[in-house]
Amino acid sequence: MNIRKSLLLVTILTAVAIGAFAQSPVQSKIVEVTVFADRALVTRRADTEVLAGETTLVFTGLPSAIDPGSLQVSGKGAFTLRDVRLTERQLARDVSAEQKALEDEKRGYEDALAVENDRIRVAEAERLFLSEMVKRVTSDAGDSEAPPMDPAAWSKMLDFHRARSETVNETLRLSRKAGQKLQIEIDRVGREIRSLGTGARLSVVEAEVVIEAKSGTRARVDVSYVVAGPSWRPDYVLRADSEGAKLSLHYRAMVRQRTGEDWTDATLRLSTARPQAGGALPTLSPWRIDVYKPAPVYKESAKSSRAMAAPMASAAGNESDYMMESLAEEPAMEYAVSAPESGATAVLFAIPGSTTVASDNRDRTVTVAVLDLPVAYSYAAVPKLSPYAYFRAEATNESDFPLLPGVSHVYVDGGYVADAAMGAVPPGGVFRADLGVDESVSVERKLKRKFDETSGLVSKKQKTTWEYAITVKNGKRGSVLLTVSDQLPISSNEQIVVKPLEPAWVKDTDALKKSDLDVYEWTLRLAPGKETVLTLAFSVEYPKGTPVVGLE
Repeated sequence: MNIRKSLLLVTILTAVAIGAFAQSPVQSKIVEVTVFADRALVTRRADTEVLAGETTLVFTGLPSAIDPGSLQVSGKGAFTLRDVRLTERQLARDVSAEQKALEDEKRGYEDALAVENDRIRVAEAERLFLSEMVKRVTSDAGDSEAPPMDPAAWSKMLDFHRARSETVNETLRLSRKAGQKLQIEIDRVGREIRSLGTGARLSVVEAEVVIEAKSGTRARVDVSYVVAGPSWRPDYVLRADSEGAKLSLHYRAMVRQRTGEDWTDATLRLSTARPQAGGALPTLSPWRIDVYKPAPVYKESAKSSRAMAAPMASAAGNESDYMMESLAEEPAMEYAVSAPESGATAVLFAIPGSTTVASDNRDRTVTVAVLDLPVAYSYAAVPKLSPYAYFRAEATNESDFPLLPGVSHVYVDGGYVADAAMGAVPPGGVFRADLGVDESVSVERKLKRKFDETSGLVSKKQKTTWEYAITVKNGKRGSVLLTVSDQLPISSNEQIVVKPLEPAWVKDTDALKKSDLDVYEWTLRLAPGKETVLTLAFSVEYPKGTPVVGLE
């Protein structure tokens, strides 16, 4: 009986001793990630059984770009946290399969780029041929001995040249754009191949968490850390219905990371905070000014020059150090949408559900919000610079989501129009979006007449008068609101006098405004099929024989 008790006591003491010094690699999972503009806060969770006494839980495989000072530990269970420390280990790895996949991907992009380059060469050769053909035809037409070409043949030739030129130019535009995108992908894959290195060694970080329990228990331990590199950027899809009163804005986020660990089925949050900017308010140093004093010139002996060499070198070194310090200091279906959480200095977008972002440095698209915003549609034209009317939308951000600067992809009535830029818009703010050209609203600017006059008996003056007719027509089935802008020349010399003639402007009205830079802005409400002619006329007077720069 005593022997049995002794064996039992030894077993208990052995178990306690093992529990006091146990070191256990634990299975952990990334459960939550908050992504900033250039880093991410990652939370790993481990649920495990621990014995009585001290246990060291080892979280393995943490990324090498971790910020050691950011490590935080929290948890639930009947245990006490004793210590936390980070260690770095070198592991052997084989990246041949990953490298081969990347090289195959790169070759695919290079083959596609070669095809686009061949298309560009063929199109450029055809454009050169068309140009030479026109030169030859026009030179033959000027030859008195050549038979004249009849108007029908000329028209047919011009139609052929115009059609082929448009096709060639479109091919060049599309192939060059495709080539640029392919080159971006080739560069990206090249960076990923280089980042693999030789593949012999891999640096990994481990977090050792020392906990103590009075008895065996189940412990939940969360380890949080900041890792550099991950990022997110806003991306928008604007869908406009020209007959409706709403603008659909699909607010998306493009998330990417290459930390070495995949974020699998994690809770994802996006923060507008900018930790890279620092949290402390900068302080102003005294701003001193003085009268320039040239350095005195001394005639020094060779001995004194050598004596001064050391302090001058020291001063140069100090200046170099100062320069280095200065440089270092510069710095049709539903979408699951997020809920914005506003803080004192930033907004946090909580993406619903679980999200997976692989460590492959490729964009992962997540939806932040789908917003239907009230909008007022209008048209704008600058006929001096472009013969088109541009469809525009002025919308109000009635949501709780701040819109951040980013790229927007514009669709009108279901068709893709163009990519544009979205500026920063706070909740309740108003923004304007350009929605592309609408050729059903036509704008034409023509010089109606131009004439010169001379006046003065002794000091002769030259006066030139211009009169332009701007014809706008609404070819749509509904009425449109159109703003037309044009300008007067501005004199930079008192000898040149610009006098506006039309339109007759006295003060700004809803129909006509004039800016300080002599830009007129007409606002018209055009009924379906209606045509209106606007007149811009002005004269410029200057000394006769004086060359004037800038006049058309």
